[in-house]
Amino acid sequence: MQLLTQKPEITAKNYLSVGPGEYPCGNNLYLIVTPSGGRRWAFRYQRNGIIKKMGFGSAKESGLKLSEARDKAIDALRLLAKGTDPREHRDVEKRRTQGSRQFGEFAEEWRRTYETGMRHKAARAKLKRIVQVICHPLRKHWVHEIETAHVVNVLMPIWPQPETSRSARQIIKKILDAAIAQNLRPKDNPADWASRLQPIMPRQRRRGTIRGGHKAMDYQDLPAFMHKLSAISTQSARALEVIILTLGRTAEVQNMRWAQVDLDNGIWDLGFLGTKNERLKRTPLPRQTLTYLREAYDSCVSDEFVFPGRSLKTPMSNMTMLKYLKELTGDESLTVHGFRTTFRTWAQEQTHFEEEIVEHCLHHITGDDAEKAYKRGEALKKRLHVMQTFADFATQRPKSNVTPIKVA
Repeated sequence: MQLLTQKPEITAKNYLSVGPGEYPCGNNLYLIVTPSGGRRWAFRYQRNGIIKKMGFGSAKESGLKLSEARDKAIDALRLLAKGTDPREHRDVEKRRTQGSRQFGEFAEEWRRTYETGMRHKAARAKLKRIVQVICHPLRKHWVHEIETAHVVNVLMPIWPQPETSRSARQIIKKILDAAIAQNLRPKDNPADWASRLQPIMPRQRRRGTIRGGHKAMDYQDLPAFMHKLSAISTQSARALEVIILTLGRTAEVQNMRWAQVDLDNGIWDLGFLGTKNERLKRTPLPRQTLTYLREAYDSCVSDEFVFPGRSLKTPMSNMTMLKYLKELTGDESLTVHGFRTTFRTWAQEQTHFEEEIVEHCLHHITGDDAEKAYKRGEALKKRLHVMQTFADFATQRPKSNVTPIKVA
């Protein structure tokens, strides 16, 4: 009968002299000695039910001492206790010291810098969502190792949403362009549309094939709708009228402040604050709107907001405006923003106003970037003429034989 020999306890005095075998040294640390005389330290652990091993280096005289190996084992156990894989942690630190960066860390740093040039809170929130949520699958990848397949993996789940996927692709490209500029990856960009993604991605619906993404009321039905709306004596009904007659965006009227309104000259001055295209916006007020605002100012309950919320310190909700629109028309698909399209269709089919002035009424500045740079005039008188004509049309007394409201 062969007797089993017990392996000696590894100490600072004998770890250099024990024969071939694997020797436990405590704290998941092992000394591994090969028949050829090689000696190395290994740390064994379990992660998500899988047995893993991580080498600590040579155990020869010129290598790591027993005390040093034990210290490394204790550090690894601490990482495990925090939920971190010690081998992955070591690889991350190693690549970082070599000048490489993980996408998540680099992208977040880029975002914080890039958003300093963004005026609007909504735009910054959109950028943050793309970087932190949509690009999450790229988070642990090293920027120099990202390939087109990784980008496709991010884009495919959101590809049915053209605007979202387009924005995400553009942001990923900018981030990787920044990495290229800092010599963190090769000069080729896997998020480039023409050379990398367009040949392999599915075809999308063309942008702008239908004017406006919001369902709009037929302009012929507008006078009847305004007549019904005028019978409702609430602040929300008046706010909806102001939106329609000033061609403003919902958020602009929600946040309309008395300090912005020049009641003497009939001008609503938003400045740059809250405008979508970051251009100065001053809106001439039609007679109907100006009359209402002067009356409202005399009896206002808030020194700040024209349409205050319940607390008077915050703007009103837009939900009641949408509620009136749906109740008065019976169409659940209509949107408040769609009245801008109603105006545009009316101007195109019923008037001969200059297209450039009509677009300017919507705060759309036409032309390429060079042309826009020189278009600093406001055309207030021309715009007021267009807007007053529209306001007169919208508030005219409807005919008795008005047909049911249709959708454009």
